[in-house]
Amino acid sequence: MSEVSYLEAKELTLEDYEEFVKEEGFNPRQAIAATFEDSVLMMKKSNKVYVSVMAKLSILSLNQNFIPDYLLEKQEDLQKLEGLSEDEQSAYNLDMNNLNQLLRNRNFEVDKDEEYKSRVKMLLK
Repeated sequence: MSEVSYLEAKELTLEDYEEFVKEEGFNPRQAIAATFEDSVLMMKKSNKVYVSVMAKLSILSLNQNFIPDYLLEKQEDLQKLEGLSEDEQSAYNLDMNNLNQLLRNRNFEVDKDEEYKSRVKMLLK
């Protein structure tokens, strides 16, 4: 099986999130956490996928005026991605610009959950 591209990971993340909201009836906060957990194995296999998923989840949550603490704390990790194809690089640049603008706007609340943050650390080991 070939490696999942940045664009594929981004699309899979959005599809997963939308499925949790529309089909499972999750609210955005629940859907972000569920999508994160569904993506962990895929993220552990590739830094490109990790960055794509974390950026997409961050953007999705910020568009709902919140961001989980475990995503906010990983923002610096998202700024370091190399070796992308031209299409991936373009999408990555757009995502980083969008994400950075949303963060600069400061129009969000940080969801803090120390217990879940510990779970995230354990899942990403």
